[in-house]
This record gives sequence, structure tokens and C-alpha cells, in this order.
Amino acid sequence: MDTFVVLQQMLILLAMMAIGYYSYRKEWIDRNAYGKLSKIVVNILNPLIIINGVLGRSGGENGKKVFINLLLILLYFIILIAVSFLVVRLLRVKPSQNHLYRMMTVFSNVGFMAIPLVSSVYGEECVFYVSFYILIYNILLYTYGIHLISGGKKEKTDLKKLMNPGVAACLVSAVVFAGNIPAAESVKSFTGYMGNAAIPMSMMLIGASIAQANLKELLGEAKIYAFLAIKLLIIPMTAALVIRNFALPAELAGIFVFMLGMPVGSIVVPLAAEYGADETCCTRGTVLSTLFSIVTIPLVSLFL
Repeated sequence: MDTFVVLQQMLILLAMMAIGYYSYRKEWIDRNAYGKLSKIVVNILNPLIIINGVLGRSGGENGKKVFINLLLILLYFIILIAVSFLVVRLLRVKPSQNHLYRMMTVFSNVGFMAIPLVSSVYGEECVFYVSFYILIYNILLYTYGIHLISGGKKEKTDLKKLMNPGVAACLVSAVVFAGNIPAAESVKSFTGYMGNAAIPMSMMLIGASIAQANLKELLGEAKIYAFLAIKLLIIPMTAALVIRNFALPAELAGIFVFMLGMPVGSIVVPLAAEYGADETCCTRGTVLSTLFSIVTIPLVSLFL
């Protein structure tokens, strides 16, 4: 893995974030526009880049890789769920925030941050492998995630939220890939053009979300730094050292490690607000992990 290439890509993404931050500060984007643009990215652009990644690819040719990818995804969530219990014990997190730290450990930014990074480093065709992470992520988020964020209360699974455009795109791409369904050049061009817009738009929105946070307030909690060291460095670096001993396709191993090094998912904050949890704690984890990931992801790539 060429760390310089990863660093270069992270700096490009950082520049996009900076534009989003500046745009919000200049009031070219306000809270209302931020919410509407987020819906466009989540419901239109990200699903299209997922579908675009599979068009013209052969299912039979890459079936083995898909199987390996699924095994790695299973391992990915097993690791994060197991580590989430260790994190709260090691850091002696107070009981009222126990479930929030576990939530932030398990649910990372597998969409807004991971798709641009994987697309930049490995190419758009590898976004297809990311789509499986997103699919399982969504299923877990609206089952296990809701259980966590609600503090262990019994909550009904909202099937409407579970079936969203992102999940639908993952299922469509799986069918297209498995069935080796051909697509017209015009369709490929359309999904390519629209999907490519997801990368700068996603990063600009992350920048805008950082602009909305009170950084002085977020920097005050010492425990969060130990948590971020575990999540952004120790977990992915350890995984990278272990996984290099197995003869796995380089792109699948790289995606697996990068996924483990992703910052806290932005979805955690609105869920905390919806279920009356400590929103400030989740905002702190999301914003700081996103900022630090610009440095930690290139560091992690050194171990690939």
C-alpha cells in the first residue's frame, strides 16, 4: 500500500470538507439546506455510486471475492461488537454513557467517508464490496443499534427505516452482479455521473456538520481521546498486522482494515437526539473522530 497515495487522497477529501465548512460559515449552506442535501446524498447519490460500481462486472468471475468479502464483514462486526464491551470497561465509562460508547464503537461512517476513500484508493468498481458492509450495517443499525441507543429498552424494529434507498441499492447491485445483467452505456454513464457527485457532496456535508459543532465544548472530555486511539488506531492497526498473514486479495484486505479505521458514523447523533440520549457525547465522538481520521487513516495504511 502506497501511504503517500492514501495521504494524498485524504488531503483531497480534507479540502472538500474545508469547502463545506467555509460554505456553512459563510451561510451559503444553512441547517435547512444541510438537511436537504444530506437526503439527496443518502437517498440518491450514494445508492447510484453503489450500483455504478457493479455495472459491467461478471458475477462468476468475482464470486470467490464476494464470499471472502462476506466473511470479512462478519468478522468486522464480531470484532467491533466484542471490542465495544472491552472499551467501556477499560475506559471506566460512566453507566449513563456505557451504551453510547458501545454504539460509537460499532457503528462507523461506512457511507459518507468510506465510499469516497475506497473509490479514490481502489477504484469505483471496489465500491461494490463496500455495499455489502452498508447492507449489513443498516440491518444491525435498526435492530441492535436501536437497542443500544435506547439504553437497552425494548424498541420495535421500524421496517420502513430498514428498507431505505441505500439498502435497496445494495440489493439491486447484488442481483445485477450475481445475474451478470448487462446495462446500456447510457445507464452506466448516468449512474457514473450521478454517483461521482456523491464524493465531493458527502465530504462537503461532513465539513458543514463540523461547522455546526462547538469545538471548544467538544475538546473538553479527556476520555474521548483514549476511545479514539482505540477505535482509529489500535483496532485497525492490529487487524492489519494479523490479516497480512493470510493470502487475501489486497483490495478486500485493505477495505476491511480501512473500514475498521473509519470515524464514528454521523447517524449516531440524530439517533441519540431521537431517543433522548446524551447528544453531546455522540457529537463529540463523531466530530473529533472525523477530524482525526484525516491523519489516522494514512497511518493505518502503513501497516497494510
